[in-house]
Amino acid sequence: MADEVVLLGTWASMFAMRVRIALAEKGVEYEYKEENLSNKSPLLLQMNPIHKKIPVLIHNGKPITESAIIVQYIDEFWNHKPLFLPSHPYQRAQARFWLHYIDHKVYDTWRKIWLSKGEKHEAGKKELISIFRQLEETLSDKDFYGGDTFGFVDLGLIPFYSWFYTFETYGNFKMEAECPKLVAWAKRCMQRETVSKLFLMRRSIFGKRVGIALAEKGVTYEFKEEDLSNKSPLLLQMNPVRKMIPVLIHNGKAICESAIIVQYIDEVWNHTAPLLPSDPYQRAQAKFWVDFIDKKVYDSWRKMWLSKGEEHEAGKKELISNFKLLEETLSDKSFYGGDTFGYLDIGLIPFSSWFYTYEVFGDFKMEVECPKLVAWAKRCMQRETVSNSLPDEKLP
Repeated sequence: MADEVVLLGTWASMFAMRVRIALAEKGVEYEYKEENLSNKSPLLLQMNPIHKKIPVLIHNGKPITESAIIVQYIDEFWNHKPLFLPSHPYQRAQARFWLHYIDHKVYDTWRKIWLSKGEKHEAGKKELISIFRQLEETLSDKDFYGGDTFGFVDLGLIPFYSWFYTFETYGNFKMEAECPKLVAWAKRCMQRETVSKLFLMRRSIFGKRVGIALAEKGVTYEFKEEDLSNKSPLLLQMNPVRKMIPVLIHNGKAICESAIIVQYIDEVWNHTAPLLPSDPYQRAQAKFWVDFIDKKVYDSWRKMWLSKGEEHEAGKKELISNFKLLEETLSDKSFYGGDTFGYLDIGLIPFSSWFYTYEVFGDFKMEVECPKLVAWAKRCMQRETVSNSLPDEKLP
């Protein structure tokens, strides 16, 4: 009988991401169930009655909890190559030690920076840099923590890569300056399809727009995660033309394309502060700039990411130019809507979770090129509707 494998997680959880990478590395097919941690499912409470947390791997009806334990279980049960843990007991113990170190040091120290100011903030920043330097020293000159092979510690640490830009922004330091070997290691990890595919799935910019808009309007909804390599019958039925996400299904009717969905949300749930301006010209301008973002920012990033040499440099210049235009449009306003967070802010803010990736692949600094845009992103991230919807602000 085939194994029945179910994973309970959330898109923003780095600990669930570990498990998903491990399952992908082993080629294990599984059903993924997205959890709403503000309204935990009966299945989660049944399968993890002690901590009531994700991730939970349910294998043939039996739950395994805690991400590090789950990854070890996956390695032991599906014991074909690649093996995550070394064969020697001492090396296995060392790998487990470093993952324990990551779990107990990186996250706790980051929270210290995030929740404090003044001397405590500075102390937390120094401690976090010290932790990453220790991890870099442990990596040494190896390609991966497992030597030539991507293994247990690599699996444990790589999800934190999506937080590097946030660490830098709140800590006012540069990861590449402090830990260049660690950044180079992250780039090598990102070349693995098992890693890069999940990072891209996790960062569906267009889906995040819709999530923020719904949160701004206080709309309760059911979120269904899509595996774009194996699209669901529901997605194919609801978006037969493009077969893409996001799709908002409202009373059985499908609305497609993120910008159109956000406009629809603003029109249907019009009891709260509007996302679009009331003036027709200003509405047209807001729509123009979101269209500019969709056609220019995303395309120039892909050009930079997928090319080398002169074409890479051209893509980089084009991307920076696009961001500078957007910064010029923002001017000295707090938000693109003036004093109010609105349609254009929702259209652009999900791209902030890619700022660090743009910097690493383009070899430039967003704060140097577009300081007002970075300051705007920080203001947006202070909104609960944004910080709860984007993965780079905090863990669930």
